[in-house]
Amino acid sequence: MTNLPQLAEKTFILSGFFISSVSFILISLSLWDFISADMFSFGLSSGIRVLGGCAIIGCLLSAIGYGIGDYFNNEAKE
Repeated sequence: MTNLPQLAEKTFILSGFFISSVSFILISLSLWDFISADMFSFGLSSGIRVLGGCAIIGCLLSAIGYGIGDYFNNEAKE
């Protein structure tokens, strides 16, 4: 695997993990009433829905990163 796919893999995995972690912390804090979930509301979406969407985006970014690694490490492509 060349340097560009390795860089892309690490970038996607780390950014996805970071976004998911921050979203999990914010969801936990809002469920325990330390912060208000209404701070994150946007348009017609509630704040908890926005934070949940950010957590899903983080998971998808990590999955893309792991997929890039599997794609370029597969030697027997047909």
